[in-house]
Amino acid sequence: MHILKLCVLGDGAVGKTSLIIRHVDKRFVTEYKPTIGFDIALKTMKIQEEGISAELLIWDIAGQAIFEKIREEYLQGTNAAMIIFDLTRQETYDHVKDWLRELNTYAGKVPFVLVGNKADLASKKVISDEVGKKYAKTLGAIDYIETSAKTGQKVEDAFEKIIKNVIETLSKKKEKAEEVEEKPEEAEEVEEKPEEAEEKIEEVEEKPEEE
Repeated sequence: MHILKLCVLGDGAVGKTSLIIRHVDKRFVTEYKPTIGFDIALKTMKIQEEGISAELLIWDIAGQAIFEKIREEYLQGTNAAMIIFDLTRQETYDHVKDWLRELNTYAGKVPFVLVGNKADLASKKVISDEVGKKYAKTLGAIDYIETSAKTGQKVEDAFEKIIKNVIETLSKKKEKAEEVEEKPEEAEEVEEKPEEAEEKIEEVEEKPEEE
């Protein structure tokens, strides 16, 4: 079983905790309580297509500026990330690039999904689906997904998208490792060749006697 660390990033009040609760507990909490530092949720996911089980550690990291120093430590060892913004608040969208910069600085370049949350507030949206998709492509995100923690819209899709990507990467690494392990057998075949060379030398040495 693979143990994966997924960090959920974004400004305060964009719905990070609500998305995690919707994904893990299948419910929505209306009362807003800012995350203090960080919180961790554990969920075991079964990726049927790959036939691989993944134990998912979801790190809900506080978005407030006062926690910037401690995020450096919490982001280390991250396998993947979700960067979330509020579809009804332009400033949270504008800060996405800052979250990506912080992620790359402290965790290195890891796969991430860009998520526009609160899709249920359609009449208040200030970021269109087209703009979000284009920006996600520019940033190098795996995908752009609009979600609603309140209704559950595409919440599972967002989590499954990033986890599948990570597991596919792990599978490829495993295949490469197995290929490397097979190479020593090829080396044994090469080691046999010097013996063949010695036989040829002996044959050459015997020829003068025949003459």
